[in-house]
Amino acid sequence: MKRKIKKAICVMILLAYAITFGNNTVLANTNVKYDNIDNQLKRELDELHIPGMAVTIVDSKEVLLAETYGNCKSIDTPFIIGSISKSFTALAIMRLVEEDKIDLDEKISAYIDPSAYFINESDGDRITVRQLLNQTGGLGTYQRFGNAKITESYGQHQYANINYGLLGEIIEAVSGVSYSEYMNKKIFLPLHMEHTAATLEQSKENGLIRGYQNYFGFPIAEEPDYPDEHSWSTVPAGYLSSSVSDMAKYLQMYLNGGMGIISQDSLNTMFYENVYVDDNTPYYYGMGWTLTEEYTEPVLGHSGLVENYISNMLLLPESGLGIVILINMNDYLVTNQLADIISKNVIFAILGKEQYKVSGNPYIVRHLLLNVAYFALLTTAVYPIATIKKWKKKKRTKPLTAFDIIRHGILPLLLLCLPEMIGVPIWVIWYFVKDVCVVLLVSSSLLFSVGLYKIFYRIHWRMKMEKFEWIRCPVCGNKTRNRIKEDTELKNFPLYCPKCKHESLIEVKDLQITVIK
Repeated sequence: MKRKIKKAICVMILLAYAITFGNNTVLANTNVKYDNIDNQLKRELDELHIPGMAVTIVDSKEVLLAETYGNCKSIDTPFIIGSISKSFTALAIMRLVEEDKIDLDEKISAYIDPSAYFINESDGDRITVRQLLNQTGGLGTYQRFGNAKITESYGQHQYANINYGLLGEIIEAVSGVSYSEYMNKKIFLPLHMEHTAATLEQSKENGLIRGYQNYFGFPIAEEPDYPDEHSWSTVPAGYLSSSVSDMAKYLQMYLNGGMGIISQDSLNTMFYENVYVDDNTPYYYGMGWTLTEEYTEPVLGHSGLVENYISNMLLLPESGLGIVILINMNDYLVTNQLADIISKNVIFAILGKEQYKVSGNPYIVRHLLLNVAYFALLTTAVYPIATIKKWKKKKRTKPLTAFDIIRHGILPLLLLCLPEMIGVPIWVIWYFVKDVCVVLLVSSSLLFSVGLYKIFYRIHWRMKMEKFEWIRCPVCGNKTRNRIKEDTELKNFPLYCPKCKHESLIEVKDLQITVIK
């Protein structure tokens, strides 16, 4: 009940912001020192070892800051913007709503054939366009076209790229043209976004900056894993490309009430008809935008992440400002986390709040700690290979056998299942954190392989031993520690019985044993 009351109050406040935002020109904070922000960004780029970055800050009338850093040399250079693409797809949907071609509360089966995307065709009769936009249709995070199905999360927010992939399909079905054609004609060209594209070919023609993925602390340039019809993600969900110069125009469209692309009412619907998300830092999600209240004024935005690019887009309605940060590297466990500080510090600078200090080489320190962990795991996997000769000489005991079962069976199985245990398929780990995936696969493979070698060695040793017969004590008949085979010949061989402690001299020929003394 408290949450509902809180939400109701928040919605009323946000509607007031929406009215103010829509009908009046909001003046930017004239006290912001953009040179200071630029200098701060330069320091953070060096501290976080980011290859290239582009940043812009705009108000409704002008570009207040547009700078490039590192190996990005022009504000017209496009980056893949990741899930910021969702806001573009939502914008296209709302434009089609205004043209009465789409009803937000209509079932998606009215626009596309569910059998092409869902395991159960009837699921398409349960999910509305609005639910796709707000990601409340119950589709799973790692589902893709062909294996989609409604889960227990139906009616609750669950972030899933497939939602916006399906919206892209609806855009194509309703408009009669491809997603790329529609976006070019109805959004990019009217806003003069000349360096924005919805295909990889056009992105490269526009001068797409090379993206990097981090391996053990070293950025390595890679081609983007651009999606096809079988991919987990899709272009409408995360693979548009754009430059900060174009993104400045895009945000100014929002700051100026739609600029003829869509109406202010539709913008308000996108921003404020959202759903509550109870995360570590609670926020609202609606139609390609998040809304957070963690600052002294509401902040709208969306971040983006693909295999070798990260991005962030922010709108401050009260201050009348928009911010975009584009980075050409994905370093999931270190830089991506630290890059949040960049966005926060820009907001803090605008709001006149104290900023986070990035110092002490956090990039190097965190990667060193991660590399120590990787090295320890790989050492655990390599050690049995280095000590295999000693293992062969050891007497087989139950504790040693149990230890080998744990080391060569249970441990590698746990390593392979670890991603699934934390709710992430290993193929996702491969896409976004390749160094971790490599360590897990190499370590588990080595441990399994040595385990198989030990099994075959023991089988071979047993088969070899089966050709031998035990020499028994001539006094008590107990098996001694000695074996013989058919061609064994021994003379004056000292035989000791560990049970009765008797010592004898024997001769052996043709498996016949003669006691001499």
